[in-house]
Amino acid sequence: MPMNHVIRLRGPWQFEVIESRSEMPTATSGKQTMPGDWSTTLGPDFRGTVAYRRVFHRPTGLEPEQGVWIVIEPLAGTADVTLNQTSLGTLESTGGRFAIESILADDNRLEIVVTHHDDGPGGLTGLVSLEIQTVWPRPMD
Repeated sequence: MPMNHVIRLRGPWQFEVIESRSEMPTATSGKQTMPGDWSTTLGPDFRGTVAYRRVFHRPTGLEPEQGVWIVIEPLAGTADVTLNQTSLGTLESTGGRFAIESILADDNRLEIVVTHHDDGPGGLTGLVSLEIQTVWPRPMD
């Protein structure tokens, strides 16, 4: 029976405004705890692109039969996801997950670049987490 373990990546996250389609906010960089939209840091009318960055350590005690995924719950906008300078892909507002055990390092840098131009605040409105799951037989990469 598969065993799951979830590590929530709540924060602190660093954020940086990459592009603004509205009046530039007072703060263009800073820290934020997730999940949360960008209205508290950039204002409710902000539209544009924001890079969120967070460092995390390799989970300890990983066994060969365990897989590791980054799971991103629904977000407000679209997101380009990068781990350790390797592009994992693009997510729509529904979120998604990426297998990462093959690129995990002792120290990892996760970057999620969110673009949101629609009504309402954007950002990482859902939880971002690591999911460790026992998978047997081990899938081929």
